[in-house]
Amino acid sequence: MTPAETGISLPGTPEAPSPKGSAAVSELLAQAGDLAARTERANRPVSLIYLSSILLGIAVCMLVYFLLGRMSASSALAAETEKAERIEKLVATLKEFDRINEERREELRPLPTMQTQIAEAAQAAQLKTKLAPAQPGSAKGPGDLTRRTWRYNDLHEESLEKVLDWIARSLRTIPGLELTGLTLKPEATTWRVDVVFGRWERTSG
Repeated sequence: MTPAETGISLPGTPEAPSPKGSAAVSELLAQAGDLAARTERANRPVSLIYLSSILLGIAVCMLVYFLLGRMSASSALAAETEKAERIEKLVATLKEFDRINEERREELRPLPTMQTQIAEAAQAAQLKTKLAPAQPGSAKGPGDLTRRTWRYNDLHEESLEKVLDWIARSLRTIPGLELTGLTLKPEATTWRVDVVFGRWERTSG
């Protein structure tokens, strides 16, 4: 470096005549200190520090952005999964309703041979009374449903166990059949029994 670049005027040069005494030494030391300070500042990597700070800030922003995006995607995925599970449960429920409805439709189908089946159940239970045709009844229900009833009155039986066995066999073998009335009256040697069966039927078949 030239004296002009450093800013130091050396004694005895044309730019500055050689000073004399302690003043000249002090001036020379001051110029040298100033040069050292400027050189130190020039050698500091300030631009690299700024660049590193900027890159770190960008990296932090990117990290936050991706984390937020991942959280949002996870929430959306969880919501879609829950929605799909609800739809699957709803479909399964509808299928079950269809199955039950189909079973009920078959159960509510009119049975022309129902009284024959009841008579056969009475024979299997070994009732003493030979069943006469029941007294039928009917009442309009909701939609195409009709409530039908069959009354078996004035049965005289010695064994209540056989009567209950007959009723149980009838309910077990005939779909949708219900016991809607039962009257038991003791007599001298037998029981007087009145039984009413009921069943919902579709008028449309």
